[in-house]
Amino acid sequence: MALELVVGIDFGTTYSGVSWIVNGGTKELNLVNDWPNPKGWNTNTEKVPTIISYKNGKPYNWGYEVDIINEVSVSWFKLLLDPNQKARGDPRALEVCRRTLEALGKTAEDVATDYFRCIWQYTKEAIEEKKGASWESTYTLKLIITVPAIWSQIAMEATLTAARRAGLPTGISLVTEPEAAALAVLKAKDKEPDELHLHDSFVICDAGGGTVDLITYKITKLNPLQIEEGVRGEGDGCGSVHLDIAFEKYIQMIVGEKQYRSLDPKAKATMLHGYETGLKRAYSGTNKEYSVELHGVDDNEKEGIDSGTITLKPQVLRTLFDHIINQIVVLVENQVDEAQMNGQRAILLVGGFGSNKYLHKRLKDAHENDGIDVLKVMNGWSSICRGAATWGLEHSLSNPLNKRTVAARIARFNYGNCWCVPFDASKGHLDIDKERLPDPNHEWWAMNQMEWILKKAWFSPLKVGQIH
Repeated sequence: MALELVVGIDFGTTYSGVSWIVNGGTKELNLVNDWPNPKGWNTNTEKVPTIISYKNGKPYNWGYEVDIINEVSVSWFKLLLDPNQKARGDPRALEVCRRTLEALGKTAEDVATDYFRCIWQYTKEAIEEKKGASWESTYTLKLIITVPAIWSQIAMEATLTAARRAGLPTGISLVTEPEAAALAVLKAKDKEPDELHLHDSFVICDAGGGTVDLITYKITKLNPLQIEEGVRGEGDGCGSVHLDIAFEKYIQMIVGEKQYRSLDPKAKATMLHGYETGLKRAYSGTNKEYSVELHGVDDNEKEGIDSGTITLKPQVLRTLFDHIINQIVVLVENQVDEAQMNGQRAILLVGGFGSNKYLHKRLKDAHENDGIDVLKVMNGWSSICRGAATWGLEHSLSNPLNKRTVAARIARFNYGNCWCVPFDASKGHLDIDKERLPDPNHEWWAMNQMEWILKKAWFSPLKVGQIH
């Protein structure tokens, strides 16, 4: 029997990542981190931008290769896969996405298909470099794609459809982003002595580009490690891209809208890249001034603009960051309050924005009297795609159910059967549903009656043969 090769894809709003692992031997986890990049920026990185450009109606470039100034490109399309998410994204960015899709004559699902096709082709090439040209005939493939905790059933189906249309393997499974992150984080901590204790509970805060997702787990067994979901996952559209938008709006305001529009697009792109890779990641909430370069802008001493350098005062930066981080702090507080568990031990920060020092400081300050540690996770940006591959490995047919890390979840949806039962007014049956069926006894039946097997927010341990 051929060995199984598991691929985990973190399909993100702003950045995506891929990892893979062979279910045999050392089971070494591999991360795709040498994405094609003609600009020379971030030539070795864990993620690739979730963006694709078109020429003559066909995919042209994707990821770091996209020239956003000179090419017709589409980003943010992931959120448009879910009707419920449209209100969570930045209205301006989503409107630009909609207009671009309309001009191209494409849907968000069409673009997701094209993007999946690009990232999958490159992933296959990356695997071939390590496993040889015949790897596809050597292994059976299993693919795991991550989705937000707040993703609707419609969005899940759209994601699967896009992936299948792109030619990805037929055996595709979906897992929520915070569950994947939890697997990556807790599996790593399981290897460190005294890191985990029975009945400890953890809040996983996945602070990404478009959304912030949270989920709480409680440790129910140490050997092998098993956890159960303590609070139903939740999230909101307060990812770091909203900080990017607020930053550019502020620069446009102090420069002047007319002058900002007239500046060289390349100068603006360089400034935003410098902000993304420098200021945004380094900001820690201190009273330190930061600066960005914007070539061609007029000097303005009052606004701190001198020779193409814009100096940003501490109070300005704090206002920009607080606008987004305040929302995350409230989300985390709600999750902690709802958990109401003994042994609440830590809040674990993952995702790209999860590495931000100021976010860490704000959460630490908010919970300093709770006895709850706020911890940044090593390699947190790639934790979701690494966890996705780990999840796929655990859900292999060769792995017993009792060895899976997540032993119980809280139901996201209602599940039940609709059928007819003998009419009984004392049970609440309505006359409108009353009907005779062609049965020998000519009894009255109550039609369209629901019997719930599992209700939303019910706690349900996973059992052999049970799927939900």
